[in-house]
Amino acid sequence: MTTTPRPPGALPGLDALQEVCRCFGVDTTGPRLLHHRSNAVYLLPREQIVVRMAPNTPLRRQRATTVITVSRWLSASPDPIALAPLPGHQPVIGEHAVATFWPHKPTSDTPTPSDLARLLRRLHALPHPPFPVSPYQPLHRLHEALTLDQNRSHPALTHEDQAWLRDRTHALVETVATTDFPLGTGLVHGDAHPENLLHDGTRWVLIDWDQACLGPRELDLVLGLPDHFHEPEHDRRKFLNAYGYDLTQWPQWTLLRDLSELHSLASYIRLAPSKPAAAHELDTRIRSLRTGDTTTQWRSISGLSD
Repeated sequence: MTTTPRPPGALPGLDALQEVCRCFGVDTTGPRLLHHRSNAVYLLPREQIVVRMAPNTPLRRQRATTVITVSRWLSASPDPIALAPLPGHQPVIGEHAVATFWPHKPTSDTPTPSDLARLLRRLHALPHPPFPVSPYQPLHRLHEALTLDQNRSHPALTHEDQAWLRDRTHALVETVATTDFPLGTGLVHGDAHPENLLHDGTRWVLIDWDQACLGPRELDLVLGLPDHFHEPEHDRRKFLNAYGYDLTQWPQWTLLRDLSELHSLASYIRLAPSKPAAAHELDTRIRSLRTGDTTTQWRSISGLSD
């Protein structure tokens, strides 16, 4: 089969889906694209299987292995915290994609911030996992995206924005290295928000463990912080109350906000050349960060359309 060359950093497409599904032994008839963000996520309707694919890079292979190992460990208890991946050898490595396979669990219910907080409280109470998990590398994903963009023939970022982001990233990484975090270090999800909750039929569980690492537990509580998404105060308060710790009382809480907001730029940098709406949102976010304008409201990538 002839495949169309894909730009560096582009998410895998249908040709890669066919390859990894053939390796895993599942039917790819009528695939439906569910998400196209940091991963390409497809539903296989005949199998009722969800396939998550990322570019085949050393970082993505390492992440996918962590996702499978962590999810299997957290789903093995009678009261699981994570969705269990499908049985079989995972992740599946193709020529251009690294893939993981999951049961499809459709639900019409909507999780609340309190549902998320209670799961995180249980996660943070666990001992360190009985297997290796990479330590937190602040803004590593952004650094990867900046390098990708710098090597493009037509970068999404101006030279000035690229330089500002690198300087800002360096400053925040240095600050993290000298900061004492009150909640200590343990296994963290790294991307904890209600969109990453799924109802498995009896309970809410966490999905999308791509950012899982051993790091400050406060990283999972950024949903409770004021930021450019302008979440309602009562929702933030419910989240923090359900978790049992008010992160805004910590004098250095703005460090976590700044890390989270910079981290979010990586997906937009990768998608900007092929998605005009992502390019527009990227420009909006960088302008507000560089000018210190906290009144500008950001839009989630899930709400973008070209």
